[in-house]
Amino acid sequence: MNDPTPSGRKLARHETHDLGMIIKDRAKVLRAHIEAEKTTVLADFERQIAAIYEYDNDDIWKAAAERAAAIVKEAQADVAKRCEELGIPKTFAPSLSIGWNGRGENACKQRREELRRVAKAEVEAMAARAIVKVEQDSLDLRTQVVAMGLLSDSATTFLQTLKPVEEVMHRLDFAAIDKKLELQQADRRKALGYSRYDA
Repeated sequence: MNDPTPSGRKLARHETHDLGMIIKDRAKVLRAHIEAEKTTVLADFERQIAAIYEYDNDDIWKAAAERAAAIVKEAQADVAKRCEELGIPKTFAPSLSIGWNGRGENACKQRREELRRVAKAEVEAMAARAIVKVEQDSLDLRTQVVAMGLLSDSATTFLQTLKPVEEVMHRLDFAAIDKKLELQQADRRKALGYSRYDA
């Protein structure tokens, strides 16, 4: 690796001070970014659990729903004809129907609250790891800057070990959150002596 300091140049005392202040300010901005990312990630998760999927939002869904509706309509005609043969009044006659449910388990308020609780815990854990990384990197950088102000060869060694701050916050995986919740519930049932089939 090439020497990162031109002609082995060392930093003056005021340069190390200024760079140290910039590094501290950078760490402060990164911590604020982490807080903002927490809000963004949770907002994205809220959109996922609040999502309602209409059948006509997708061509395949729409075609499937229309096929099912045609089958039910034909079957209902058979039911109505049989009711007429049996003398059952239309007001009392049984009927077939079909409907589209635009949500799954996220339609249940209790389920949404469970998923939300796990998601928040996951985001807090990610944020905590991110803050630790920011603080560690900030300390490493300030240590290296101070070393560059010293009249020794160690400054170059420190500079060559610089690592960029890596992205540590990421989009939540709904399926992973759901799986984590299922595992937690299974552990609770096991601790209480219930099987998965107990009511």
